[in-house]
Amino acid sequence: MATRADVARLAGVSPSTVTYVLNGQRSVTARTKARVKAAMRELNYVPNAFARGLAGSHRGLLALHFPTDVHGFTPTEFAYVSAATDHARKLGYQLLLWTNRITDVEELHALLGQSIVDGVLLMEVVAEDPRLEVIRDSGVPFVTIGRPDDARGISFVDSDYRAMLRLAVDYLADLGHRSLVVLGQSTANLERGAGPTRRITDAVEEPARSRGMAVTPINVEFSSAGGAEAFRRLLLLHPQPTAVVAYNELAVPGLIGAATAEGFLIPDQLSVLAIGLSVLSAESCTPELTTVTPPISRIAQRAVEILAGAIRKKSSEQVHELMDPSLTVRASTCEPRSPADPHASASAASRSADMRPNGVEGLRPSGPQCR
Repeated sequence: MATRADVARLAGVSPSTVTYVLNGQRSVTARTKARVKAAMRELNYVPNAFARGLAGSHRGLLALHFPTDVHGFTPTEFAYVSAATDHARKLGYQLLLWTNRITDVEELHALLGQSIVDGVLLMEVVAEDPRLEVIRDSGVPFVTIGRPDDARGISFVDSDYRAMLRLAVDYLADLGHRSLVVLGQSTANLERGAGPTRRITDAVEEPARSRGMAVTPINVEFSSAGGAEAFRRLLLLHPQPTAVVAYNELAVPGLIGAATAEGFLIPDQLSVLAIGLSVLSAESCTPELTTVTPPISRIAQRAVEILAGAIRKKSSEQVHELMDPSLTVRASTCEPRSPADPHASASAASRSADMRPNGVEGLRPSGPQCR
């Protein structure tokens, strides 16, 4: 593969002259420019955005910082990254993935100091995020997907968690559920200040109270084993809740697996509604999961658009956007089975799909229905 140095040798110029032709930072005579471009064509040399960034042109590179101390990518998180990558490319940028620890601000400072990227997207934002001060001091434009407690002076795009929990609670209450478990992430994650975990915990209280619904939080590790533990704890509750609202992507399959192993029918005896999951995650479960989810692709795309605008305009104007969620009814929710008639036939999955309140997507569940 031809390099910039190869082009320079063939054109009879210095490598820096090739760089100036590529980025236009300095004037080059028309004759020299034509010679360089002819050499590029002969060698099939195609400069990429990363090479231009290393050359100091500051054109075409964005970084997405996803801290590695959280966990590996889930399908939902990858959906954000994939959408951001695709949209950045459409706007003429390439996306680099930075994965150092959230507390390793020295490494982040070093990365920013290399002047490789034009802008930064931050994911997995926590309440008091140590990365923000480092990026502010660097002068590199940035946008967060999610938000800290104090969002003054930054631009963000985030889910509207109050709207998500209102939609979830109203849907389950309309089906006839009067008690639910909120399956969250570990206490350590709450103490770490993970924004979504805290916002969901807070946002469920008001709509549940207004619908007369009892709520029990169960926080477990972000794993399948955590989901199995959540089900064991649910069995100890009296009366047993008839619905679960889950914001723990890796725990949901464990909960469903443990319930199935104990002979619980999902959704007859326990409806499961997941918050924030991608279509891939929801449809990978058995039964397929009813979800209340923000527009994942649009959130990532909008964050890239705001960042690109900040880079081009060098504007200090902040943008704060919350995205509305939608409810997609699948096979994991239905009306609670009547305790007085444990063998009652429930065509509730079909009925719940036909209700289609505001924001609902989908029609009838495609997986197992209530029997």
